[in-house]
Order: sequence, then structure tokens, then C-alpha cells
Amino acid sequence: MQTVPIHQAKSQLSELIRAVENGEEVVLTRHGKRVIRLIKEPETEQPSIEARRQAIQQELEALRSKVGRGQPGFQELWEEHKRERDARGEGWTDEPKVPRARR
Repeated sequence: MQTVPIHQAKSQLSELIRAVENGEEVVLTRHGKRVIRLIKEPETEQPSIEARRQAIQQELEALRSKVGRGQPGFQELWEEHKRERDARGEGWTDEPKVPRARR
């Protein structure tokens, strides 16, 4: 592990990066105190769009299996609401309420 003052690291940045790429750890200091540690970025491949799509699809399927497919959807609930509304008769209206004038 190398310990390098920040003011010195400015002029040696390329060499320090090369050292980190070779697996060495570099610590930058300010007034003798550790400020930051430079380490090599892990080499990982970004998943393809298709792989991400499949992962999302699997998560959705898992969620659907937990929630259950037998539950009524929005359309079924809306139809049930309309049937109940119509069963209440003429007292029910879809029109918004208009506030009464103050007396």
C-alpha cells in the first residue's frame, strides 16, 4: 500500500492509477491524515438489455404469484361498483355536487 500526499499525487496521477490497476492500494493524505483510498474497480460485465428484460419479467411473475391471479382486476371492480350504484336507484347521480348558496 502506497501513502501519498494529495499535493504530490496531482503530479503522479498517471503512475498512481497504473499502480492501482496492477492491484496495489493507494491512500491519499492531507496533512498526514488519510483522506481517500484508491482501489481497483471490480471487473464486471454489464448485463445485456435482453438479460435485464428477462430478470424484470421473472420478478413480475414472482410478484404475480404472490398476489394471486384469481383476484378481480380493476375492470371487474368497476363493473361491480356500477351495478351497486344502479341498484341504489334514482337518488344516485354521477353529477358532481354543486355547493348550495349561503343564506
